[in-house]
Amino acid sequence: MASHRLKRSMRGALAATAVAAVVGITATPASADPPLPDNASDAVKQLSDLQHEAEVLTEEYKKAEDDRAARQADLDRANADADQAQQVAESARAEEDRFRGQVDQLTSASYQGARMNKMSALLVSESPNDFLDRASALDVLAKDNNEAVTSLAAAADQAEAAEQRTQDARARAAEAEAEAARIQDEIGSKKAAMEDQISVVKDRLDELSAADRETLTGGGQTDYEAPAGTGAAAEAVQAALSVQGSPYVWGAKGPSSFDCSGLTYWAYEQAGVTLGGSTKTQVNEGKSISAGQLQPGDLIFYNSPVSHVSMYVGNGKAVHAPTSGDVVKVDEYKDIGDVTSMRRPTA
Repeated sequence: MASHRLKRSMRGALAATAVAAVVGITATPASADPPLPDNASDAVKQLSDLQHEAEVLTEEYKKAEDDRAARQADLDRANADADQAQQVAESARAEEDRFRGQVDQLTSASYQGARMNKMSALLVSESPNDFLDRASALDVLAKDNNEAVTSLAAAADQAEAAEQRTQDARARAAEAEAEAARIQDEIGSKKAAMEDQISVVKDRLDELSAADRETLTGGGQTDYEAPAGTGAAAEAVQAALSVQGSPYVWGAKGPSSFDCSGLTYWAYEQAGVTLGGSTKTQVNEGKSISAGQLQPGDLIFYNSPVSHVSMYVGNGKAVHAPTSGDVVKVDEYKDIGDVTSMRRPTA
């Protein structure tokens, strides 16, 4: 009877596999019904698989959040450019007002001809010095007029170009922001569907023995201490270790609960360094390193596509937030999963 109840209770979990197939996370054929677990240990394995699929979806969701934040930053820069361009345009108009009187004066005088040309100045001058003074004044006015016109034209051109660049940037940023929001909403729906299915399995997990639960969340340590150091990487390590024992929560970025990329994001934030909020962003940041170059604070990424991250703390160990039902802890980094990349964040 117990086995029969377990099989019935796991049908909801198996539906999650079908959901995952729809969203492209697993390649399980939709036409084939996978066998129901015959025992609790198989149920734990299936839960672990579903949690990994949900982790992939969560990191995709958080990557969309990163993309949306980046597009918002583009939009903010475009708005700043617009403000600057407006100031340039206003300055150009002020220049125009300032020099308009002088330009109009000289233009009008050029039509009058009698007083504002050097021949006229020679005829009306009472002495050579008087003529030179008048001629010099005409040269100064002409030079000022040319400079005024040149400055006005340059400022106007600059304002027009800046405004055009700003309009283009704002349009691109708005389009990218809308696309990122669309992706975020789409992935959020998929994540919600997956979590609904996982909740069915987690409800049944309470029926498992302590030994079976230990196979899912056991191992590691929550009291690891690393030597103090200097610099942002050392500060990030100490920050991550300070929250050992904190619960794993999907999408959490601290300060009291975390998922894997949320832990590394929060730890480096305490050290004054801003990372992306997802594994898919963090894996492209900083400098690529090899296992032989690992130093405390380096990030280690797992799976393909990347869906999990830990922080190296030395002696072959790494701190990470493993999965739902577990807590922040330290494990041998090679035992956490299949390593696919290692990066050193740029402080």
